[in-house]
Amino acid sequence: MKDSGLVLKAKEDMAVVEVACLTEACLNCSARSICTGSSSSSGLLTAKNPLNAVPGDRVALEIPDSKYNKALIFIFSALLLACLLGLGLGYLISLWLSLSTQRLSLIGFLAALLSALFGLYRYFQKRNKSLFYPVITDIINKGENNGQAPLS
Repeated sequence: MKDSGLVLKAKEDMAVVEVACLTEACLNCSARSICTGSSSSSGLLTAKNPLNAVPGDRVALEIPDSKYNKALIFIFSALLLACLLGLGLGYLISLWLSLSTQRLSLIGFLAALLSALFGLYRYFQKRNKSLFYPVITDIINKGENNGQAPLS
């Protein structure tokens, strides 16, 4: 999804961008969960800033819908697979050790679920954290500082 907004703050390679919040468009926006204004007339998004936009610049943003969808499919698939494997391994171990199948299946399920959650958390924090931010793709209008950082 493409949108435009006004840069309010810029720091290093990230920027806070104010985007117009149109009720119909916001309901279908993939960045709705990270937008801080989904119930008002404007929202604030933290976006990657490869073009070094400065406060006051009007910019074009691209919100990575396909990356969100792929990540969600990956997360739910990994959790489902881990839960099924945990149940199966718990059941097999209970047969091998002649213990309660219900208890060991539940323990296997919970252990696999917690391991998968921890693994997914580490994976997205370490490798792919920046993949889900909207990206500034163009500077439409330079702000009052003509694209230069304000002198303070």
